Amino acid sequence: MALGKHILAEIVEVSAEILNDPGHLERRLVEAAKTSGATVVESSFNPFVPHGVTGFVIIQESHLAVHTWPEHGYAALDVFTCSPSISPADIARSFADAVDGHVSDLREIDRGTDYAFSSTSSAGSGAASRSIWFTDRQDNIALSLKHAGVLFSETSAYQKVEVLYSVGYGRILLLNDSVAFTERDEFVYHELITHIPATHHPNPKRILVVGGGDGGACREFLKHGSIEAISVVELDPTVTEAARDHFSNMSASLDDPRVTLVHGDGDAYLSSTSDTFDVIAIDCLDSAGDAFSETFLETAKSALAPGGLLVSQIWPPTLPDDRYVSDLGRYRAVFEEVRPYLGHLPTYSSGTVSFVLCGDDIGSPAELPAPSSLRYVNQNILEAVFSIPTFAQNRED
Repeated sequence: MALGKHILAEIVEVSAEILNDPGHLERRLVEAAKTSGATVVESSFNPFVPHGVTGFVIIQESHLAVHTWPEHGYAALDVFTCSPSISPADIARSFADAVDGHVSDLREIDRGTDYAFSSTSSAGSGAASRSIWFTDRQDNIALSLKHAGVLFSETSAYQKVEVLYSVGYGRILLLNDSVAFTERDEFVYHELITHIPATHHPNPKRILVVGGGDGGACREFLKHGSIEAISVVELDPTVTEAARDHFSNMSASLDDPRVTLVHGDGDAYLSSTSDTFDVIAIDCLDSAGDAFSETFLETAKSALAPGGLLVSQIWPPTLPDDRYVSDLGRYRAVFEEVRPYLGHLPTYSSGTVSFVLCGDDIGSPAELPAPSSLRYVNQNILEAVFSIPTFAQNRED
């Protein structure tokens, strides 16, 4: 296990007056530390000319540090703690609220994992590192990941939700013993399910995410400057709880003022809402199969604004059964244009993750927003994303 947790938080939309006030910032950060249960040892905040403040709070469990850019309404905060009972992410959110801002991005780093997983201690005790394997078994294929133990485990009204700490892929979210995502490669899935539809829509403003209670899809959609509102309808509150506790770099997006989080059934929400959306993303583990019927898809289609697009994960063509073809058939029975696309995702069954983009008329992609913030999707991928390998095309014949 890690020796400590370190978060890097981006705090935005704070007034210049607050960001130039060292006394106010010091009081608020000390209060956030104390509220979390940390023991404050010392603090010091220093103003700079012409503007800006740097400050630190030493806590018995480690430290907090902040630097401000008043001219940009921005503060960079880092929090490190070696106490498992203190949540650095909660400290960041508490401080952001106290200065009337919000956390736009939050990244969590486990410190000391190499030490924790070394085969022998520095004292030469010879204690072996833990060797526990989790296996995600499908009908004809399995994925095994070495891990160091369970960080979160709860059975909700809907499913078993667990978080493991794997040696190779960091934290893993499991739903009913199936890998939903890992923190090391989740960016592949979340970039593909968001930036493909967002760039193929001429002006996406209103987004609906069915599922997505972890916040990963929200994080990526919010990189598009045109986005005005995102509704997230997640069936299981426990998924959001696990994400807030262990995947703060994704769940922080749920606190963005443009995001509305609803815990409820996506089908019921679509049937009752009078809102329309430019993009609907079906971000659910079981969307790659027959959980979403043609009736559901018809309801979703009726909630699309003119020119709207729907995106969903589907069964990959790399697995030896007919579900890829049957998935495509279900979407083609409802939508005028249905275009599958693939991505490489090491911790997904067979290493290939598949999606389908649906609409009445899918045009050419626009330029990507802030391409430097993306790790998988680039402009070349956008241009070629619908190029499907021959073997997959042949399966449709």
